[in-house]
Amino acid sequence: MLDDNKKIGIGLCGIGLSCLLLGVFLFFDRTLLAIGNVAFLLGPSLLLGPSKAFRFFFRREKWKGSAAYFLGIALIIFGWPFVGFCVEMYGMWKLFAAFLPKVLQSLKLVPGASTVLNMWPLSVICSYIYDQRRLPV
Repeated sequence: MLDDNKKIGIGLCGIGLSCLLLGVFLFFDRTLLAIGNVAFLLGPSLLLGPSKAFRFFFRREKWKGSAAYFLGIALIIFGWPFVGFCVEMYGMWKLFAAFLPKVLQSLKLVPGASTVLNMWPLSVICSYIYDQRRLPV
């Protein structure tokens, strides 16, 4: 059973992602991108707890992703929304790339999602994500 902080954290992550998506669809609107970033930053801190969220973002092995993510947020706030969004997406990729294979496996259990994920443009991306988790031999 989820407590209230976790429910609010999940909601803030959803609001953050939808504001980011809407900000991109509206030609990189600075306000929506900034609101999405704030909501997306508050979401994990309520979901995981402030100390675990801080430890996640500031781990030694994740410094590149965290630096790019926070630099992207700063660029968006200071008036460079397209460049900031690109830098931020690189940071999100570096931060969350380890979770993506598990997310894709969970999505394939949703009826209809496996058909969509096996279509041409998405199948190439999915195979690239699956190849990233292989260990070198």
